[in-house]
Amino acid sequence: MLILFLYSLIILKNLTFYLEICAVFTGIISVWFAKKENILLYPIGTVSVLIWIYLCWIAEIYSQAVINLFFFVMNIYGWYNWSRKDNSEKNKVQIKFSSLKENLFYIIVAGLLTWLIYSALSNVEILNFNWKFVLIESFITTLNFIAMWLMAWKRVENWVLWIIGDIFCIPLFVFKEYYLSVAQFSIFIIIAFMGYFEWKKKALKN
Repeated sequence: MLILFLYSLIILKNLTFYLEICAVFTGIISVWFAKKENILLYPIGTVSVLIWIYLCWIAEIYSQAVINLFFFVMNIYGWYNWSRKDNSEKNKVQIKFSSLKENLFYIIVAGLLTWLIYSALSNVEILNFNWKFVLIESFITTLNFIAMWLMAWKRVENWVLWIIGDIFCIPLFVFKEYYLSVAQFSIFIIIAFMGYFEWKKKALKN
């Protein structure tokens, strides 16, 4: 009985490792497609986020699990939004910059949402509460919420938020020993910089 139990733990640990590889691989591909303004980012990204929901939940990174649940919903919405056409069969959603008023609004929303998520997570994680850790989780969650919304509407600023959020994710996943994820976020940062400059050029032409 003990042998079967230990064997099941080994299998589960290996399963988690392989799932992480799959999540990282599909995540990188989806971000690359986002950089290229290719709608395939959404179906591939959906596979990645569903795996991350599971991995983050069992690692007790609850805010990241919530982020990926939101990503799942936004992948469906973004998929729909990017596929809409006008009468000339051109995409209705075009790459562009947000206005100054919109950016100020996002900053205010970011502050309020960080506080709300922090308050909620403080109660959820009360048995293992570390206010610095929870605050970082809340900030990352907020950045990713807004970035995903901006990406669905093809706003250039989404890349800036992804860069900041991914930088903060690295120490978080080092702490949880998801080292493949650390490599993933490092690659995300590089692609996000590339995506920013590529989308910026397109926005100036539109």
